[in-house]
Amino acid sequence: MKKTGKVLTLVLAFVLVVGLAAGCGGKDAADNGNDGGKEVKRISLATGGTAGTYYPVGSGITAIITKYVDGVEATAESTGASVANLKMIRAGEIDMILAASNTAFGAYSGQEPFNDAPVDNIRGITALYPEIFQFVVLEDSGLQKVSDLKGKKVAVGAPGSGTERTAKMLLEAHGITYDDIEAQFLNFGEAITALKDRLIDCAIVGSGIPTSAVVDASASLDINLLEVDKQVMDEFLKQVSFFRLETIPEGTYNGVDKDVLAGASPALLLTSEDMDEELVYQITKAIYEHLDELERVHAQGKNIKLENALKAMSIPLHPGAERYYKEAGIL
Repeated sequence: MKKTGKVLTLVLAFVLVVGLAAGCGGKDAADNGNDGGKEVKRISLATGGTAGTYYPVGSGITAIITKYVDGVEATAESTGASVANLKMIRAGEIDMILAASNTAFGAYSGQEPFNDAPVDNIRGITALYPEIFQFVVLEDSGLQKVSDLKGKKVAVGAPGSGTERTAKMLLEAHGITYDDIEAQFLNFGEAITALKDRLIDCAIVGSGIPTSAVVDASASLDINLLEVDKQVMDEFLKQVSFFRLETIPEGTYNGVDKDVLAGASPALLLTSEDMDEELVYQITKAIYEHLDELERVHAQGKNIKLENALKAMSIPLHPGAERYYKEAGIL
């Protein structure tokens, strides 16, 4: 009995040692699967619809952040774009957003539709590329200029979106109110479908060019792009600093064989004032040190340049971004 007891004790001791070793080994394996045991910070970027430019560019930005900012995993979320994104960051539901400069300014300063609750917790990381407002019509429509749209059915953007807000401003600059047109509140994809079906006369698309929805339209339809009135826009630009004139080069879209003058507002990458300063610094640094990777994701990548990072930045910079720009010598 004594011998049996001793053997049993040895067996139990062996099992205990093996169990502890296995437990430690299992923890090490889990840690190794999680970047050597480091805690991973997960952040999200609110972008826009998949038919626009925000989503692919935002996906490229989050890929760079995940790859080059140590201990951070970033993902891009498809959303209703500028206005929806600004409401999300005001509510603390998202870490970073993309938004048009003019819409961000309106939100920060409490303009409609943010007059009841300004989005004053946003801070700038960088201006990205110009969002060009394209007035897409069928070639056989006979329409040539924005001022020709009176009495027409016009898709002005999704309800309450940044595109809709800006489209309304551009139309009003040309003396056209919603009372003068049949406004259709459609997103990019819906607007192009409606144009294909001849349910509308014009689809207004505010996005970086080339925009996939417009590329799609030009592949199956004969389209044209309406020009803004330069004299009207020159007067308009005296009142707002977050707009500028841009030219859509001929050949950008199939069948549009002329340069087209258009209004533009830069897309901004924004975050909350509460975002960690070091993290924002590292994010800004990673983006500008790896722009070549963004260029491979979308054609707009070539229009994102360090020298333009602060142009038309309509809200205060985040301290982390400010620190990077001072080091880079542009601030």
